Amino acid sequence: MSNPLCYHNPMMKMKDKLFRVKIALWRKNEAFRETHIRAFDLDHAKRISNAKFGTLGVTVVPCAEPFPRFDGKKIGEFNR
Repeated sequence: MSNPLCYHNPMMKMKDKLFRVKIALWRKNEAFRETHIRAFDLDHAKRISNAKFGTLGVTVVPCAEPFPRFDGKKIGEFNR
């Protein structure tokens, strides 16, 4: 009996990383807008940002610092 094909997929071994995307806004007072993308590597993040935001005025860099964790003591608990 052989293992299913999904266990041999090399994409399962890849880990997601965060990348910061800077989008230039020429028509507004702000110089740029930032957002984050989760991707496998830098090329994958560039492909995603090109599909979502276009290629003009968009830069993609790896995100060095992680997102801050939620602290219920400082902010308070949410009603669920």
